[in-house]
Amino acid sequence: MIRRLLICLFLLSNKYTAVVGQQSVRIQWSINDNWKYLPQGADFAQRPKADDSKWQSVNIPHTWNAKDPFDDDETSRRDISWYRKKMLLDKRFKDKKIYLNFEGAYQVADVYVNGVFAGQHKGGYTGFTFDITSLVKLGDTPTENLIAVQLNNAQDNFIPPLSIGYASYGGIYRDAWLIGTNKLHFKMLDHGASGLYISTPKVDSTLASVNISTTVSNDDHTERKFELLHVIYDARKKEVARTHKSYVLAPNKEIVLELDPVNIKNPELWSPDKPYLYTVKTQLIEKGQVIDELNNSLGFRWFNFDPDKGFSLNGKKLILKGTNRHQDMKDHGDALSAGDHYRDLKLIKDMGCNFLRLAHYPQAPEVLKLADKLGLLIWEEIPLVNYMNPVPEFLKNSKTMIREMIRQNYNHPSVIIWGSMNEVLLWSEKAERIQVQENGVYVNKVKAYAKKLDSTVRAEDPYRYSTMAMHMGDDYDKYGLSDIPQLASYNIYNGWYSGKPEEFKPAIEEKHRQNPKQALFISEYGAEADNRVNTENPQRFDFTGQYQRLYHESYLSQMKEMPYLAGTAIWNQFDFSQPNVGGVSNNMNQKGMVTWDRKPKDSYYLYKANWNAEPMVYIASRDWTHRAGLTGSKSTIEVYANLSEVSLSVNGVAYEVKQPDRVKKMVWKVNLKEGFNHIDATGKSAAGLVNDHLVIKYDTYTQNLKNTALPFTQLAVNVGSNAQYLDGSDHVWLEDRPYQTGSFGYIGGSPAMLNIKTVKKNTNDNPLFYTYQDDIKGYRFDVPDGMYELELCFTESDKIPANERVFDVSVNGDKLLENLDLSAQYGFGVALKKKYRLSVSNGTGLQVTFKAIKGKAVLSGIKLKTAL
Repeated sequence: MIRRLLICLFLLSNKYTAVVGQQSVRIQWSINDNWKYLPQGADFAQRPKADDSKWQSVNIPHTWNAKDPFDDDETSRRDISWYRKKMLLDKRFKDKKIYLNFEGAYQVADVYVNGVFAGQHKGGYTGFTFDITSLVKLGDTPTENLIAVQLNNAQDNFIPPLSIGYASYGGIYRDAWLIGTNKLHFKMLDHGASGLYISTPKVDSTLASVNISTTVSNDDHTERKFELLHVIYDARKKEVARTHKSYVLAPNKEIVLELDPVNIKNPELWSPDKPYLYTVKTQLIEKGQVIDELNNSLGFRWFNFDPDKGFSLNGKKLILKGTNRHQDMKDHGDALSAGDHYRDLKLIKDMGCNFLRLAHYPQAPEVLKLADKLGLLIWEEIPLVNYMNPVPEFLKNSKTMIREMIRQNYNHPSVIIWGSMNEVLLWSEKAERIQVQENGVYVNKVKAYAKKLDSTVRAEDPYRYSTMAMHMGDDYDKYGLSDIPQLASYNIYNGWYSGKPEEFKPAIEEKHRQNPKQALFISEYGAEADNRVNTENPQRFDFTGQYQRLYHESYLSQMKEMPYLAGTAIWNQFDFSQPNVGGVSNNMNQKGMVTWDRKPKDSYYLYKANWNAEPMVYIASRDWTHRAGLTGSKSTIEVYANLSEVSLSVNGVAYEVKQPDRVKKMVWKVNLKEGFNHIDATGKSAAGLVNDHLVIKYDTYTQNLKNTALPFTQLAVNVGSNAQYLDGSDHVWLEDRPYQTGSFGYIGGSPAMLNIKTVKKNTNDNPLFYTYQDDIKGYRFDVPDGMYELELCFTESDKIPANERVFDVSVNGDKLLENLDLSAQYGFGVALKKKYRLSVSNGTGLQVTFKAIKGKAVLSGIKLKTAL
């Protein structure tokens, strides 16, 4: 009875692939559940007798950095942690080879079994497998075994990435497996790969050839005779081909086996529009019994990159319409589930993409499986980002990452490009970001390593293209790095980090003119948007959705005029973590088409209208459903649609019917009323009417603040900004404006932005403190007499010492703040809010004056409301 109970508990605590009561060819159990976690180093934590009773209980996927990169201290924990798991193994594992496989653990993992070292893996984004056969304990009844993992996510100067523009999430953040095989089995210790590689060197619409290479290991002490069998099935599970051959393998040896190529007549081709998948079942058969088996998807396609014609797939031109993906999301870090990966790739596919760059690292095996099934062409790369340490150990680790990436993902038909590095000339040998390389010795070392890494890619996989992502500097051409990969890929941000969006096409055409033999791809382009800030007058660096869409509309339009361009990839599909980056959100890169918590922005639907043929009409104001404006002013309503024409109505009032422009956009200027406004857009497709409905809340204010018909209650101003800010209390802070008699506004000063990299502390209202009025003299509200509450918002905008900026603040002649020294009293970039209750009398209105004692006075925000 006790033995049965132990076995039942054992089966419940371990997910496994076998069916109870049946013999499994290969045992493969998920070991994701019921781990113990210690967020620090510890002596001898690998030992079975170590006490983990007070450790935290966690399940895998898990990261210890899901929250801490996003607070005010500008640090996150990059250090050692321990994981431990106890599990019961029974006699089914006797006479088996036993392995541990981790799909991803960041970034140096030391693995122990029952207190004994099993192996170390370096690198956070590729899987690894250890043989633990000799380390486990087995008996006639379920026997307890301990797995312990010491994980270290501290930066290591010999392990990419060294420069990281995203959070470094420590943890066992992907699935982990316990695998048991026959002693005669497909090789398990091949850089974390399966030991089987499928290639299709010849494919056309009439015939496809399939080459299958596999390594078989005999870990037995006797010679083994076996048959190797490959069977190919179509999508309906109908057998279409098979090949087999018998072999003899000596004890403790392995052999690489390649049977004669298999030919498939009139193959169904794989493409993004029709991702048709065959299945290859590979078996080792001994004495009539299957003793090991692998199943792989197979897709038939051929492709080419051409300097003049761009990209072609299966003999036809195909424009690669793509995006990039980081694997993290809000509250999860990068510890995502299979469901999370599916949702992400489905969002990408539904937007109309046929291409995805997995930047800047290999992603979970599930991602590649989904790409195969959904029809997304893939670029995958190693995490050699920005800065390279050109020393042998760094090169060795980079090469290992390439081999792991390619071998683990070789069999996916979705993969067409392998990347070896990103923007490596944007940093100097001193680990400093620079615009122009000045040390030719260093650059030539980088070039030599770049050649070696590119050669490694080509040696591992001659059937796909190699590339590197380059920023738009001239050094890649000057030093010859742009000629190294087979595909030249560029990250371009004209219109965001510098210049104007209209410079995109001229810049790329110049690259094409200078390097006419290079096939060109745009690997990154984008602008940031935070849906808390919106404007009628978008400007570069304002972080509004309106500017982000103008930027992308311009790029989309220009792309249509460059037939030689193979394709493009938006940076980025999803907002992602970028600790201490600044902007209007300290720790986020907000160039996504979708927010960090996976809500599509209006820009998402720009691309959907242009790239997805499914009929759609979309009112592009979901990011601005609460806005404010002057009574009687016009508001902008934009619509994306892929139909011939669209009608618009606002609160039942019809506006002019319009036709979409080149980027499927229409614009109306409409009247919104105080309160809730109902917007309807309607178009007609072959299947019938297509509608979209949106409700916009609109707050109005009058030019005359003493207007008794609309009594004054409250005004808040996002000082120095062209954009409105919606705070966490659902209140709109208006865009700034110069003072006009009878109304409100600033007096003197110049609108300014903080340096985009400035981290703002002590506030959740980051957008409010991103802009300010520099050298402001006053702010005036011509309100009627009464009691008011005044709120003033400040932050020190420059890294200056004490006593460099000192000013007084008065209201109607009464001094509120004397000798305010933001740097000395609060520090650089620290948000400060000051509130006061005061009265206005004698019809003077409320006038705030700023008197500079030294330097220039500054103001970031101002709010005035009636006091009860």
